Order: sequence, then structure tokens, then C-alpha cells
Amino acid sequence: MSTPLQPLITKAGLAAIWRADNTGVAAEITHIEVGTSGYTPANTQTALRTPVAKYAISDGQRLSDTLIHVTAVADDGKAYWAREIGFRLSDGTLLAVWSHPTEALTYKSATAELLLAYDLSLTALPANSVTIISTGAGLNLTLSAELAALAAASLSGMLRAQKQQDALDSQDKVDQVMGQKLINLMDRMRDAETRAESDHDGLLTAVAANAAGLIALQTLFVKQTYGA
Repeated sequence: MSTPLQPLITKAGLAAIWRADNTGVAAEITHIEVGTSGYTPANTQTALRTPVAKYAISDGQRLSDTLIHVTAVADDGKAYWAREIGFRLSDGTLLAVWSHPTEALTYKSATAELLLAYDLSLTALPANSVTIISTGAGLNLTLSAELAALAAASLSGMLRAQKQQDALDSQDKVDQVMGQKLINLMDRMRDAETRAESDHDGLLTAVAANAAGLIALQTLFVKQTYGA
């Protein structure tokens, strides 16, 4: 599946297309460049703000006079959020740039290849003024869709794994809290039992003392009454 983009055509890109058009040929897109800065592009740009990688176009297709499809494979070991995309001509000129102040376009993992597949709307340029030079890897639209599905499935799997780990961490914290509460409850029960035993012993002593006092009082009463 391709991502539709309407990049901003740079002044340098327009000048390069004008030069090529004067010779009767079309400007040639050869590379996709990726960066990590998010912003609103300016047509005065000649480079990305924070470029991290550049990939040769693997395949391309003209969909209409002003709409082209390009694909490339990010197959290095770099990891980054792609927030700016540039399209380079064969002479190195930055033809067009896309970026957004708050939204990332995609994520590149260090351990997986990423398919870069874009449909470019070039309505600001003369019809058929841009062509595509590819490496001939043959990444057609069907294969692009399959790779995109695999990438989406891989990302979905990573998200599920992270959610499961978060759930386990949360449950572990709950178990720790409940365990501590159980320990505190058992300590309070032991304290209560100790106090109960102490109170019971004190009660027995008091009852015994009262009984002894009562017997002594009864004995004295008998002696006084009967003179024994």
C-alpha cells in the first residue's frame, strides 16, 4: 500500500526541471531521503533539516502526467522516526520535501527492513517533466502491498508484546501491594492475639483475688456471728 504525498516543490527543484526541460529531457528522481525533524517545509530548502539516510529508488511507475509512484527499501541497521521526506534528482538537487510539525510518517526499526512506497502528486510541475530512475529491483505495487502488510503485522506484534509486558508489570505491582497488605494484616492479628492472652491472664488473676477476698469476708462474718 502506498502513502499519498503532496510534497512542496523547492525553488532549486523548479530550477533543475527548467534546465532539464530546455534540453528536451525530463528531470530524473533517483533517491528518497529521510530525516527526523518535524516542521512546515519551505520552498527555499536545499536539504532536509536532520537527514539520517538516503535510499536509491528501487522501482517506479508513472500513474498520470502529474502523479508518480516510487518505492525504495530502507535495509540498513538504523532506527528512527521518519518525520521529513526528501526526493533527490540525479544531480543531487532536492526536488521536493514533505514534513509535518507534529505527525511522524513512519518508524524504521534497526532490526527490520522498511518499505518506502509513495504516490507523489506533482501538480505544481509541468506534465511529464519528471521521470524515475530506479535500480531495477522490481518492487511493483503488488509486492509493495505485501511488504507493507508484513511491516504492519510486525509493528502490531511489537505493540501487543509491549501491552502484555505492561500488563505483567502492572499485575506484579498489584501482587506486591497485596502481599504487603497481607503481611501487615497478619502482624495485626498476632498483636491482637497477644493482647487477648494478656487480658485473659489478667482477668483470671482478678477473679481469683476477688474469690479469695469473698471467702475471707465470709469466714470473718461466721466468726463474728457464731463466736467460733
